[in-house]
Amino acid sequence: MLGGIGLSGGRGGVLNVVIGTLLIGTMLNGMTIMDISYAGQNLVKGVVLLLAVITDSFLNPRNEETAQQGDI
Repeated sequence: MLGGIGLSGGRGGVLNVVIGTLLIGTMLNGMTIMDISYAGQNLVKGVVLLLAVITDSFLNPRNEETAQQGDI
């Protein structure tokens, strides 16, 4: 996942979240400089985040430990 925090649990950290936020911010800033519309920026951002979630689900599949409901 972008920033190192997976939806199904796992390891992450503040530094990874900051790096992920900077990457998204830099991408949006570049698209603003290229004069891409806000709708286009939202579309690109959504696709990037969707690809990150799909990639994370393939690289870090759920196992018995992460599949337990209610375990935070």
